[in-house]
Amino acid sequence: MTTAKHRSARTISRPRDTSLAGAGLAAQWTAVADGPSRYPGVSFTPNVSIPLADGTVLKAQVFRPANADGTPVGDPVPVLFNLTPYNKSVTHLAAWLLRGLQRFGITAPATPPKNPRWFELAELARAIPGGGLTTFGVNDPLIRSGYAQVVVDVRGTGASTGDWGMFDDIEQRDTAEVVAWAQAQPWCDGSVGMYGISYCSINSLQAAGNRVPGLGAVFAVEPVSDISRDLMKTGGAQTLFLPVWMLAVALAKWLPSPSDVIRGGVDLRWLGGRLRRPLNRLVRYIFEGLRGHGSLIDDDAYFQRISPRFEDIEIPTFVYGAWDDIFGPSALRIHRRTHVPDGKFQVVINEGYHGSPGSQLGRQDAPPRLDVLQRAWFDKWLKGIDNGIESYGPVTLQQQNGGWHTLEAFPRSEATPRRFYLDAEPSGFGAHSAFDGSLGGAAPLNRTEHSLHRRLGLLKSPTTSRLVAGGTAVLGTSGLKDSRHFERGALTFTSVPAQEPWVISGSLNLHLRTKSLGTEAFWVVSVTDVGPDGFSRMLAEGALLASRRGVDEDKSLRTVDGDYLSPWHHTGLGHKLPVKPGVPTTLDIDLTEVDAVIAAGHRLRVVISAASLPRYIPSVPELWASRHGQSVLLDPDAPSYLVAPVVDGSAVGAA
Repeated sequence: MTTAKHRSARTISRPRDTSLAGAGLAAQWTAVADGPSRYPGVSFTPNVSIPLADGTVLKAQVFRPANADGTPVGDPVPVLFNLTPYNKSVTHLAAWLLRGLQRFGITAPATPPKNPRWFELAELARAIPGGGLTTFGVNDPLIRSGYAQVVVDVRGTGASTGDWGMFDDIEQRDTAEVVAWAQAQPWCDGSVGMYGISYCSINSLQAAGNRVPGLGAVFAVEPVSDISRDLMKTGGAQTLFLPVWMLAVALAKWLPSPSDVIRGGVDLRWLGGRLRRPLNRLVRYIFEGLRGHGSLIDDDAYFQRISPRFEDIEIPTFVYGAWDDIFGPSALRIHRRTHVPDGKFQVVINEGYHGSPGSQLGRQDAPPRLDVLQRAWFDKWLKGIDNGIESYGPVTLQQQNGGWHTLEAFPRSEATPRRFYLDAEPSGFGAHSAFDGSLGGAAPLNRTEHSLHRRLGLLKSPTTSRLVAGGTAVLGTSGLKDSRHFERGALTFTSVPAQEPWVISGSLNLHLRTKSLGTEAFWVVSVTDVGPDGFSRMLAEGALLASRRGVDEDKSLRTVDGDYLSPWHHTGLGHKLPVKPGVPTTLDIDLTEVDAVIAAGHRLRVVISAASLPRYIPSVPELWASRHGQSVLLDPDAPSYLVAPVVDGSAVGAA
């Protein structure tokens, strides 16, 4: 039996595991957010210029509390910033849409649709009543309570001049200047916070890690924990998400601000920045991605440098995430890396996708809406209101296949890492897959080899659902979450059914003995929960090129017995290792974190594939080098196994 080493004080503290923790506080915060406003209206000022030291001008929309006649109030108030690359007009449009929906009483259905095909679409739509659209756009009730919200086009996007740098050092410097600009305004009381979803949450955490002077608190929704590994090169392979996203931002920056054009025509500085870099680095990124190397995609040190420095955060920070987010449950990895005292750093994570923030919130027995949490957070840390938010959490999660729980730490301190061995013995429950093996508590008795051939990914795949932010909900539940369609071309290893419920909680690693017939091999792995009806719901995923198997020990997490729990693979230039055809090679494949209930009658499954397009896209040379095929070796002397932290009392697969 193994236990994790190097646990912090936070990690070894005992969890409070209650589904209704903080329910009284949640009701109180909701009543405040939905109660009478301090001010009657909201004042809107478009295209406010924020001059920077190098001559660049950022453009902003400023929303302030207003009197009944629409004029801004004279009282100084805290300022909340959202720095966006998506054009501030889009944020304004989202706010306008939300006001229209509220005016006509349009919302997502409170009860599930009768037709199960529409269930997941309804869940995505619940981002509206769950507060997700409010935190993306403009929060009118928050402003009327006594805050100013300022939405800024980052350099080189929207109406701002300059060249877009995607989180680079210049953009981070701009953030510090914007905070200083806010504090100099007569309508600012000196308190400044940052908030946002996705990109805007990442630059908020950058600013917190940079300890920007004057920044007092952050509310970050669906951020990334590592720009290279979560976003650019998972296991060394590219993803279709990034070039499509970069193209969208590059094209959107060509849309000028209508009010600026009407007042003064097209700003030549604005136009010059677009002409200098019409598509930014998109063409270069695609070219380097196709050939598999280049100064942009191989500069791992640069991507580590622009990733937020979570270890350096000192200010109150709230992070919200979702299990099936594009970046995975990165909120939990961020939590593991911070040193902010509990209460001042909090995490909420629930079922959902990047396109459905807050969809699970505001329901019975759940935390309050996302906008309610945002209000309570800033009220406490920017206004000094004693509302008890510091005693919430610090980890509030909706367990996969389970209910809501409040934890003092993640992973659960009672979870003990165990091995689940891959065996060629048929489970009798994976006949739909290319190979049906078993997952158990002992190493295999015989040596066997199982070939795996490349099979293109499917639209009906949980990995694709994550990639498109849940957009495949139009295909129904089976297309969104059921992994069986994808498993048809994969090797599956399935456990016996659980006799009683048990919990798997923490980081996962697949220790895999492999062989490549060429000079490269690409491995895609997922761990699923299999119901009695065969429904295979993905809990965790990961990928690795065999040449990227090198591990940085200083950044990895092992058990005291030496098994990896979370191996950290090098993806930069100069770190590729040779892959010799026909020679057995051992890999440790990092998987996303889980906190899941395996119910009685359910099974745990490991799924191994050689491809998952469009989620993972190796380069052309890597695809060519791996064309001859690959195989999994099941060897009693060098066994393959999943390392997973399991709560004590599990009778399934214990080593």
